[in-house]
Amino acid sequence: MDPPLTPGTPKPRIYGRIPSSDERRRAPLPRRSTKGPLDVGDPLADPPPSPLITSQISSPRATPPRSPSNPASSSGEAAMTTIDHLAKDFGYLLRAENYHPLSQLDIPQAFRNSSLQPISDTPLSDLLSGGHFRAAAIASVNLLTTSTSPTDHNQIFSLLYTRLSTLTLINATLLAAQEVKILEDLNSSFYHDPITQAHIVPWELRVLAVRLQGVGFGDWRRGVMGYYDLAREARAEVRKSGGQERGMWKDRLLDLGIRVGSALVEMGDLEGAARHLDSLRTANSGEDDANMKGRLALLYLSIGDVAAARNCFAEDEEGMESGLRKHGVLEALCSMAEGRFEDAVTGWRRLLDGSASEEEMITQNLAVSLLYTGGLSEARALLETLIDQGNSFHGLTFNLSTIYELCSEKSKALKLELAGRVASQSETEAGWEKANADFKL
Repeated sequence: MDPPLTPGTPKPRIYGRIPSSDERRRAPLPRRSTKGPLDVGDPLADPPPSPLITSQISSPRATPPRSPSNPASSSGEAAMTTIDHLAKDFGYLLRAENYHPLSQLDIPQAFRNSSLQPISDTPLSDLLSGGHFRAAAIASVNLLTTSTSPTDHNQIFSLLYTRLSTLTLINATLLAAQEVKILEDLNSSFYHDPITQAHIVPWELRVLAVRLQGVGFGDWRRGVMGYYDLAREARAEVRKSGGQERGMWKDRLLDLGIRVGSALVEMGDLEGAARHLDSLRTANSGEDDANMKGRLALLYLSIGDVAAARNCFAEDEEGMESGLRKHGVLEALCSMAEGRFEDAVTGWRRLLDGSASEEEMITQNLAVSLLYTGGLSEARALLETLIDQGNSFHGLTFNLSTIYELCSEKSKALKLELAGRVASQSETEAGWEKANADFKL
């Protein structure tokens, strides 16, 4: 028998097992609201918000508006922003072992000994404007590893984009594909602003990284999925932005669609590429963008669908000079794709006589068409004339080197002479220094 309780003594707690059928064990949980991908309407059809809301949402570095009546709160928010930004340490991108040395063995002797070679302390901007892409790639790494703060993400990503893009321009894509791996997953929350949640990596670098990571990991599908991730973000930005910014995001979304088609072609999935391009052309049938239509037409030609390439400009208004120009170029390209080189020669001559615009492109395609019809001497003369005029793009030097191999047993001497002629040309932002592969050496 338990002893009686005295006044003021708390009643002892009785511990025991509550049966599962007891209602006290059932705690009702509120139903969480869910939303699937089909619940989101077409972002392109939604009306844009007001300019005030747009400026607050879409700015990548936007900070909460300060209240004049509460200066302490404003200073506290600014301090918190500074602390959070300082926590982003990108020092792992500044290690010298992340980057490969660049050899000069694949550069013709005429370029290595040229007086136009820049000195070591030439500013990076001057290297880029002068077309010294190899030197710019080296200079960007030197700046990254020696004089860049690990918390200055703007400077870091700008230099990293310069490094990767210049590597691709000097045909060192495989090196760029290895170096881009240090970025790992760019969709990680680590690359987002802790206050605004905006992505702190520039859009151009993210797009370039998607393709290079696909090459570096040997997985083209990884690159396609990366483009789709970026497209999802672009659609969200289109939905909540307005004005010129909305147009910018729509252009980016369309560009990603073209890149997906190009990636599918590189993968060899021509059937999938055709379906994707058809859907892309249907979705943008009302857009009057000649550049987009031209890119679509070239992709259709690369998969052998000449009829679809012609249809890309079928809806152009009659009488438009740009439309006629595109029609003429496209028709000549289609003739080449179908093996009708005599018709292609006629088309390219007509375009060359009609206007001086795009003369370099038209002349080179005319020379290639003449090559297939047996006009070797005329094709050589046309390409050498372009060289004398100061042109030196890759297709020009490569095709002229091919003609030298076809018309002479001393082609190596002719190609070395061609390299010397190009090395003596003035600097250009399109690229001055060439590699041995540009001259088939």
